[in-house]
Amino acid sequence: MRKDQPEPDDSDVPHADPPRAGPSRSAADGRAVHGDALDHRESPSAACDQRPGPVPPASRAEQLAEHISYRETVAFREQAATGRGAWSDAAPGLRAAWDEHRQRYPERTRSEPRTDPDGGWACGEHRRLDPEQNTEAGKAHADLADEAGRHILPALRRVEAADPERKLAGLEHMIKGEDRLKEKLADYLRAPGVTVREALDEVPDAVRFTLTYSADRYSSGVIADVGQLKAEGFELIKLKNLWHADQYKGVNSQWRVPETGSRFEMQFHTEESLQAKELTHVAYERIRSERATPEEERDLQDFQRRVNALIDIPSGTDRIKDFPEKNDA
Repeated sequence: MRKDQPEPDDSDVPHADPPRAGPSRSAADGRAVHGDALDHRESPSAACDQRPGPVPPASRAEQLAEHISYRETVAFREQAATGRGAWSDAAPGLRAAWDEHRQRYPERTRSEPRTDPDGGWACGEHRRLDPEQNTEAGKAHADLADEAGRHILPALRRVEAADPERKLAGLEHMIKGEDRLKEKLADYLRAPGVTVREALDEVPDAVRFTLTYSADRYSSGVIADVGQLKAEGFELIKLKNLWHADQYKGVNSQWRVPETGSRFEMQFHTEESLQAKELTHVAYERIRSERATPEEERDLQDFQRRVNALIDIPSGTDRIKDFPEKNDA
């Protein structure tokens, strides 16, 4: 793995920052966690032509808006603490608020991926694969889909069947779409000397799964199932406990199939935290694309905080340790 740039999506783990110039990653924080999975759907908000831009210094007005947003988030947390059921009561209004946001900030026209006459592939102005890279990327996508269906999913079905308290969710989205995979590969391949195989190894969520639990069995279920996944022969690469984050709630992990080197993502959720992730995923994608105005980005971050402030944190989540564990020394 190259060490000259931050790590891509850790859910790449749930919200994570997009790759910048080459194939390496930094630890995801609470803002960067949905990953393309954070809802395991291919969001239409993902811009083919996104490019990182300079971040202007915060103005006094922006600082004031962020302070107000923080106070509103605290108020939502206090509201949620008054009793269980806050999420189910608030969810319809939050969905309506998101619809209003999309009307206030319409999506811009997006570039569509295309295959060129010479067999190359392009999406927007900055993402391109030459004919050889495009052929290799298409084959890699097909191979991953085959491996996921033939080998990874059966093992996860055994984990699921070991206890009726957990359930696999979102299996229709377990494979990233081919064009979305090519977009990510094209980002990594902009770094000199990187091969398609090396770039593929930097995409954490080309294959992705979610396990859900009831809140009262969540923590014990996650701990047990991390052990079950290891017993199935999978190698744990990374695990992030993000229940402390204010814009995403859940646990995200990345795993490797030792025999093939293929990676897959596993997210662990309660029913509520999964619904919250799905509701905020497009907001996350808009922030990540860096196409939102500063005003919209503040609104998006505030929306994510409001949604996640209403999620009940299961007891015992402090027993779910990050891997590799943080060294506070």
